[in-house]
Amino acid sequence: MKIFTDHKLTLVAGFVLAALFLAIGLSDGNVPATTDLIGGLSRWGHFLAGVTWIGLLYYLNFCQVPSMGGLSADTKADLFKADSVVRRVMFWFRWGAMFTLIFGISLYMGMMHGDGGSGMPGWDIRIGGLFGIIMWFNVWFIIWPAQKKILGIVAGATPEEKLTLGKRALIASRTNTILSIPMLLLMASSAHFRLLG
Repeated sequence: MKIFTDHKLTLVAGFVLAALFLAIGLSDGNVPATTDLIGGLSRWGHFLAGVTWIGLLYYLNFCQVPSMGGLSADTKADLFKADSVVRRVMFWFRWGAMFTLIFGISLYMGMMHGDGGSGMPGWDIRIGGLFGIIMWFNVWFIIWPAQKKILGIVAGATPEEKLTLGKRALIASRTNTILSIPMLLLMASSAHFRLLG
């Protein structure tokens, strides 16, 4: 079956299956208030985008970056070409960050306006959200601009400049990895066992 050999069809199949469950639930009389539905879909979008983003953050930090050090310049050049694994990872990584932020802001705004009767969000989610915003900033304004030059998407960077940009991007990426761990704890605690009120 083609859905198992074409990653785009696999993605579509997942969304179709999710839509099917949504339709079954709504048709069975489980129709939530509009604000609850928007809040629930925002939470789902936030989870989905966040898993994509943080999963790739961990892949980059624990697998790809450590294995790149021993590669030759020619091998790296092949890995950096258009439609390569490295460029695909950077595409999904940065857009995972963007959609995590968009859905997170939507979710937070719903919480602030009493979506589901929860009222003002506690400090757990505020601090966790702040960490997420810092991480998003690092992706879009430090890591991605550096990667565009390192990967040759933006031409003209010297080897020395690429080395400096690589170190800057690595520090931002490692900062994100550090922040992701307490961020995920605070996001979980905000809904299940508030730590900070």
